Amino acid sequence: MALIELSPGTPAPPAAASPPPAYVYRRAGLLLAVVLLLALGGAAPASAMIWRRNGLVPLPDDGDFQLFGGRLYTISFGAGPPRIRALTTDPVRELWTVTGPPGDEERPYYVSDAAGGVVMIRAAGATTVLDAKTGAVRWHTSNLVQRLGGDATGLLQQERFRPGTEYDPESGDPGRLYGYAGDGLHTEPALSTTLSGVDLGTGRRLWSATIAGSVSTQAIGVREAFAVLSADLLTVRSAGDGAVQRQRAMPRVDGRGPVWFEAIGDILLVHYGDFGQGGRVAAYAQDTLEPLWQRDEADPQGSAVACVALPCARSRTEVAVLDPRTGAPLWRAGAGIDLSAFGTDAVLEARSTSRPLRIADRRTGKTRADLRYWMTYTASPGSDAYLVTRYESATRSTVTGLLRPGAAAVQPLGRIPDTNGECRLDDATVACRVPHGIEIYHHLG
Repeated sequence: MALIELSPGTPAPPAAASPPPAYVYRRAGLLLAVVLLLALGGAAPASAMIWRRNGLVPLPDDGDFQLFGGRLYTISFGAGPPRIRALTTDPVRELWTVTGPPGDEERPYYVSDAAGGVVMIRAAGATTVLDAKTGAVRWHTSNLVQRLGGDATGLLQQERFRPGTEYDPESGDPGRLYGYAGDGLHTEPALSTTLSGVDLGTGRRLWSATIAGSVSTQAIGVREAFAVLSADLLTVRSAGDGAVQRQRAMPRVDGRGPVWFEAIGDILLVHYGDFGQGGRVAAYAQDTLEPLWQRDEADPQGSAVACVALPCARSRTEVAVLDPRTGAPLWRAGAGIDLSAFGTDAVLEARSTSRPLRIADRRTGKTRADLRYWMTYTASPGSDAYLVTRYESATRSTVTGLLRPGAAAVQPLGRIPDTNGECRLDDATVACRVPHGIEIYHHLG
């Protein structure tokens, strides 16, 4: 160890009648703490400082669970109506248990959202809104509700179809189907769609607008706004009052109008082909709706590759990442590789939607972090972080780690015994399914 000589002389001793000032003791105490930390650091794993088990929450194997804002929500299915439970996670403490709306695990039934004092339960095509403090029902609708702009406003979408157009799932007839909720599909577009802004706390309607035909909607990055695509118009509306902020006519391609769209970063991608098929794709700026580029994509011929929150071009043998401003291919990934945006400048590559492979630079495709030694990944609601896990048979435990945007490597967290890898996370909590329940851990990653 190198020594630095602060003074060539010998300091004079302090006067006997005067005790050292307080800062001397503070410095000595700090030095002692550092020495002890260095001495003991090798005796305990680093993860012990950022990983703490909080407890086990019992839950049947067929139950579901979600994490929102430091709270755990569980749904138990049994012989009677579903039971919904809310708990704090640090410490683990039950807040309330209530009987949920009718439904079962055979159809979509889950906690879809929890913020702004309400908890939203989706059961098949309906939404029940509960009070976050008590679990009491605030209001109910037979339609799905989408949160818009902040915590207070939701979007209710109601379609009116011509009688006799209901789809018979037993028929197996091919062709395009229509229906926003996915429950009760139709073989023809809706005659009209009514969009309504609702107060999420009360269900009170704030505004309504009726649009001809079927539409698709999505919240966008522009503050307090959402986009609407109909057969001939792309529109941006205010979440607060439904007013049209900007609008652009949609051209027809080969006699057909647009089918669906995606909000990706600061652009809107309008697709003319059915989902999972080829066709014309056109990009528009979210803030102005000015056209940016368009391209014709080949039919991927059954490729199930996913491309999440990224402009991509799929084919049977590869998927190309596109420049969002020009549509030009930037780099390509091989067959069977799923891609997801990771922050603003990176991409997560995975296989079969669950096995992480690497983090790549969004513009060049160059590897930033190697993830091949991890087995699963889970996204965090409301952030870009991922929880990654790896099972170790020798210890019969699952190793966990946290990957945040910009990080060059995974931050190790800790181990969970006997988990099957189904986990949820938020800013400071990890919840994983284990035999007979959900293990709760606090992390500082």
